Amino acid sequence: MTSETAPEIPAHVPSELVRHLDIRNDPDVLADPWAAVDRLREDAPLLWSPELGSHWIVTSAELVRQVLQTPDAFPNYPSGLPVIEGAWPRKLVPLQLDGDEHTRYRRLLTPLFSPRAIRPLTDLVREHATRIITSFAGDDRVEFHSQLAIPLPSVVFLGIFGIPVEQMDTFQSWVFGLLHSGDPEAAAAAGAEITGYLAEAVADRMREPREDLISELAQMEVDGRPLTAEELLDMSFLLFLAGLDTVSNQLSVITMHLARDPGQQQALRDDPSLIENAVEELLRLHAIAPLTRTVGRDFTLNGVRLRKGDRMLLSTPAAGRDPAAYDDPLTARFDRANNSSAAFGLGPHRCAGMHLARQELRIVLELMTTLVPPFRLAPGARWQWHAGEIWGLDRLDLEFVR
Repeated sequence: MTSETAPEIPAHVPSELVRHLDIRNDPDVLADPWAAVDRLREDAPLLWSPELGSHWIVTSAELVRQVLQTPDAFPNYPSGLPVIEGAWPRKLVPLQLDGDEHTRYRRLLTPLFSPRAIRPLTDLVREHATRIITSFAGDDRVEFHSQLAIPLPSVVFLGIFGIPVEQMDTFQSWVFGLLHSGDPEAAAAAGAEITGYLAEAVADRMREPREDLISELAQMEVDGRPLTAEELLDMSFLLFLAGLDTVSNQLSVITMHLARDPGQQQALRDDPSLIENAVEELLRLHAIAPLTRTVGRDFTLNGVRLRKGDRMLLSTPAAGRDPAAYDDPLTARFDRANNSSAAFGLGPHRCAGMHLARQELRIVLELMTTLVPPFRLAPGARWQWHAGEIWGLDRLDLEFVR
């Protein structure tokens, strides 16, 4: 969907690179987001859209890597596309910080989500996943997204974070309203609910620490002083959104792939040792988190002049399917040697929770190929894609083949 009156194209943007595309809402994008960005990448590695406030679209693996690994030229603030003015009263810590300022706060989170910290959670994740999967293993079909993809990472995260699992449905409704409703008023209302709730949780942990992640953050220091209530709220807000949304969508997208390809599903059943590499390959093929950056200084990228202040959408989904970076990129090959990608980002802002996400994805693939019969898309299955900050679908109906 394009605007009725197209904004003026800046003088520095070559006319041949202009595409009037709303990368979030166009029908072609919502029909199949990955096919849409594949077409863009085949068109050019760098394009300009006057929609969503005007921005560059970067589609090649090499250019996405270059931008993410040049943070001094492409800062992370402001984030979002389009930028929503006044959505937060300050820069969100640490997401919207850059350079040394970002590093000071990011080093607080890194040990909390390191492989060493996540490893002890393996049994807990497996226990929850086994309980959920066995609950529907005897059924003829399952709506995977609501019955497993949402509750599993949510239960795990809420337990770590320290807020009631019993309120999961409420929390999920807030997250959906904020990230996927497409309604600015609904998003603002949901954001206010989350902020109000977390502000109380932060104040409570600052008074009386418990054995949970919020309390652990509340006892940390930056620059020799305790974190402020505002800094703790920022970190909690970001963790809340990531913990309750991203992995859920990735689980459903990957499971849909296996439901559509019985041969690859059977390969994992026959040889579980493939699962770890299969997760990396499917993250490459079906990345769900495009990233935004701002041009911090005049810069030439791929021979194209960018101006300070230009907004950028880095299509990590398109980059993961770039034939210049991967042989036969649209095919999932579980024995692929080179499947590293930008699915979790690259550079200093790489996703802090990626090790937990990988752990949950691996365990679900293992259990879905051992505890239940082969599965496929249920006849008549329908779903709706959303293509905002995080791509995903609203439901995934599977049928078991007995």
